Amino acid sequence: MPEDIQEIGREGVATLKRWLEATTYMELPFDAYNNKIDCTVFTVGDKKKQLDLVGYMLVGKKAPVFVECKRYTTPGGQYKEFMKFLAIAYGQTAKEVEDFGESRPSEFYWVTFHPFNLENWTKLETYDHIKLALETHPDYLGGADFDEQMAHALSSRVTVLVFNPKQEALSLSRPELEAIRPTLQRKVKTL
Repeated sequence: MPEDIQEIGREGVATLKRWLEATTYMELPFDAYNNKIDCTVFTVGDKKKQLDLVGYMLVGKKAPVFVECKRYTTPGGQYKEFMKFLAIAYGQTAKEVEDFGESRPSEFYWVTFHPFNLENWTKLETYDHIKLALETHPDYLGGADFDEQMAHALSSRVTVLVFNPKQEALSLSRPELEAIRPTLQRKVKTL
């Protein structure tokens, strides 16, 4: 990958990390540029994929969060890549079930700087799209049958967001975030 494209990606990931953490609902300590191992997910069929950001929710049961960032200026090939992302999310969930007998309620975020596939926009986070993604990328099934119940549950944990760079000016800064965290008590000690 040319260095200038990689640097654009790195800057995009850093921007989206700041923006997502400024929601105060998640912490994303691992990025693919500095923490490759922590950002690698494994799927059934012994496939692996590196995602851009990994962390956890600060509320509820501290669910794991997996984020794929796309700093596009046009729709480009995002839809095709998004469908693969859905297949990876399903394959990662199925791998946990295969290895542990259950899966965590992981959250999967696709965050882009430019919208894509607007004719299907309201359907991107649905069971039908997960099923279609696995029909397109059956290797992420690892030879197993498609589990409708797993796909339905997963669809409620997939989120597609569009980031406009102007939103960064509307977000909490790092010092502001650190100042209000104790008041919000989202990041509290669990032991």
